[in-house]
Amino acid sequence: MTDLRSKQDDRSAKARRQRSAGMQVERKLEPIFIEAERSGDWMPAEELRETALHASGESRNVTVNLVNIDHLDASALQILLALDAEQRRKARHLHLANASAHLRKWFEYAGVAEHFFPAE
Repeated sequence: MTDLRSKQDDRSAKARRQRSAGMQVERKLEPIFIEAERSGDWMPAEELRETALHASGESRNVTVNLVNIDHLDASALQILLALDAEQRRKARHLHLANASAHLRKWFEYAGVAEHFFPAE
């Protein structure tokens, strides 16, 4: 039974990695860039979570490129807030790049625009 569960967990992890192929972390650049590919007009939270966990383990600043992202759900927002908190805890920074006017307005409605886009 344990062997079967282990194989299922391995397949599950492999499937998650394949689904997250749209989110790429470039290791060659300083800081780490997370290229968020859109699925429809929203960013899938599960892929963002996996990529954020990986990026937070690095000892560099993180930039999330939000080009073509028009909407985030509450899960994605929570992940960004957690990633930002983790980055701050380690004296690093999270930068959200190329956010559309519509997405910035969404951040404003969510009450976190000033948190992610200070003095802009």
